[in-house]
Amino acid sequence: MYSHLPSLNGLRVFEAAARHLSFKMAATELQLTPTAVSHQIRNLEAHLDMPLFIRHTRAVELTPAGQTLFETSRQVLRQIDQTLTGLGVGRQSLTINAAQGFASLWLAQHLPDFQNRYPDLRVSVSQSDEPAIEATDINITRQSPATSPPALKLPEQFGLYASPAYLARKQTHQTLMQVRHQSQPEVINWQSWQQAYGTFREAQLIEFDREDQLLQACLAGQGLALTSSLLVSTQVENGWLKPCLPEKVLSGSGYQVITSADNKRAVRLLLEWLSEQLGITQTAV
Repeated sequence: MYSHLPSLNGLRVFEAAARHLSFKMAATELQLTPTAVSHQIRNLEAHLDMPLFIRHTRAVELTPAGQTLFETSRQVLRQIDQTLTGLGVGRQSLTINAAQGFASLWLAQHLPDFQNRYPDLRVSVSQSDEPAIEATDINITRQSPATSPPALKLPEQFGLYASPAYLARKQTHQTLMQVRHQSQPEVINWQSWQQAYGTFREAQLIEFDREDQLLQACLAGQGLALTSSLLVSTQVENGWLKPCLPEKVLSGSGYQVITSADNKRAVRLLLEWLSEQLGITQTAV
């Protein structure tokens, strides 16, 4: 059965050489030498007893038989690869522990883009304001352990945000909203805002335990929120929230990305993706 089939490795080398129409480029892709690629092609041609390439001085082209075999081998190899990916073969896991506000308000909004780019990665996300004790590939927190320099620093500023509905209403007295307990070194609240800018002194104050609660209240038009520009970036981009007094901001501590396995492909890809999304530069590799 299947007595005419050549070796799978030979077909893989042939498919790469036919796709590039270059033994040298196929060798680079497959991490082989051009001589090894040429040897594999000659073995395949000998097995089939027919030429697959017309060899010129600086180029190759497919024979009619080579073109037919290329179209079939490309389809079959792609189907095999998709089947193995579906079975989980070669899939790499990526575990992320992120501060609750960042995980729910930024990462959850943007992670589908990362997963669409790299469908072979299995991503698992947990939420905690403290670095995970168990083995975790990436920790995203407001403070990093002294023994682990951050691979990335994610900057942020604190500003005022409100829904269009809230801004459209004529307010006799402003309703100011903030997070009660902030997990960052400096205290950024309405008191520190008023010390810096002296606005909204006569207002009602509402406090929440978490950033996601604050954001939901802000989206519902319940008041003016003092919150992180990073955490509300998606809502601002979509027009669901608007910055108020954008020229007046307070600098926050931002987030730090700590990795435990920088040489892991999934970690490297996530760091590159975060840098791209936020327009920042990696500080360590």
